Formats: sequence, C-alpha cells, structure tokens
Amino acid sequence: MKKMMLIMLAFVVALTGFGSLTSAAPSPATPDKKEISQEDTQFLKEMAKSLGIKTEGKDPIAIKKEIHEVLIKKEAEKLGIKTEGKDIQKIAMEVHTAHLKEEAKSLGINTDGKDGKTLMKEVFEAKISKKAKELGIDTKGKNMQQLGKEVHEKMIMVEAEKLKIKTEGKDLKQIADEIRNSQIMSKAKELGLDTKNKEPKELLKEMMIKHPEEVKKLKLFPSYGQHFMFKKHHKMKRED
Repeated sequence: MKKMMLIMLAFVVALTGFGSLTSAAPSPATPDKKEISQEDTQFLKEMAKSLGIKTEGKDPIAIKKEIHEVLIKKEAEKLGIKTEGKDIQKIAMEVHTAHLKEEAKSLGINTDGKDGKTLMKEVFEAKISKKAKELGIDTKGKNMQQLGKEVHEKMIMVEAEKLKIKTEGKDLKQIADEIRNSQIMSKAKELGLDTKNKEPKELLKEMMIKHPEEVKKLKLFPSYGQHFMFKKHHKMKRED
C-alpha cells in the first residue's frame, strides 16, 4: 500500500510541472557523493542570485536547500497560502494539496471533506483511467499500478512517434530521455537561447535561471523508471 501511495504522489506532482523547476539541480550530498561538482555549484549560485538569495560563505548543499525553500514559498504565495509561522514541510504539503484540489476539480472530483491521501488516490485513478482510454489500453482486470505502468510505456512510444524519434534497438529509458531532451532543445530555441554545442542539461539550467516560469509550464517528460519517484520538496510526512 505504501508503494502505491508513493506512485500516486509522484504522478500527481508531475501534473503541476512544479518539479521541473528543480529537476536540473544537483542532488544533495550523500555518503556516496560527498561533494557537489564545481559546475553544479556555479549553477546553484547563479540560480540563487536570480532568486535574491545571498550565497557568500554558504556551502552548495545549504544553497540548494534555500533555493528549494524559496521556490516552495513563491508557489505558496501564488496560491494564496500563508507561510508565516509554518515550517517548510507544512508549506510544501499545503502547496501540494492545493494543486491536488485544482486537478481534482478539473476532473470533476468532489474535494469536500477529503484529505490529501484520499484526493491523491482519486486523482491518480482518474488520470490513469482517462489516459488509458485515450491511448486505447484495455483496463479490464488490471490494478492501478499495472495500468499506470502500461500508460507510461504507451505514452513514451506515442510521444516518440510524434517527435520522429527512432525507437528500434532502444530501451524505454533511452527513448524517454530522448523525448525529454527534445523538449528542452525545442523550448530553448523557442526562447532564443544559443543551443550550439550545449547539452540539454546545460540548457535546462540556463532556462531555470532566465525563464523559470517557462520551465514550470514545460512539464518535462519523465525518465522511464523515475516517473514514480519523489521530488524532495513535495515529500509527504508518513501518516500513521
């Protein structure tokens, strides 16, 4: 059940596009990766500067944490959520719930008296069922986890065909990554960025600094196998 809730959370988070704003940022240090690269540190400093965050005397992990917090608070402000006296986890949860309610209403789901977990389940099931129908996937006898996997895989192949991406001899992760890279390159050109000799990751970082709202609207295609992973700033507290 817990695994299913993680799947649902990541799916509905992906709907908002909010996760795209930090998708190019390096991960915090872990026991296996004790340092953030110099290139990523420079990116963090530039992004922090664009958000009005002072970086002098701060290590990259602390800077990244502040970036996440500022982005969450900015989103809360847009949604009319009060942040004073609340910790960042509570604000993030309220932002997530607000987006959930918006999505639920767009799907004709009644939100009255429902907690975040219930809404998340209903939104996930409605979105998956709707997408399965659009893609011509038979839903009979399948649970939501199976159906979600099939929907994601079919979406990859449909999008690849639309973008004229060759799929022969490639696994789903490779294809999904090519779709994502194509989205980034296309958007960068649309925004007038110089794309010559630049990798998609580098261009995404540049867009995040110069055009954060455009990145948010982009709703980047998820990498296969990562579609159902948490975004740290949307992580829910486990309910007892």
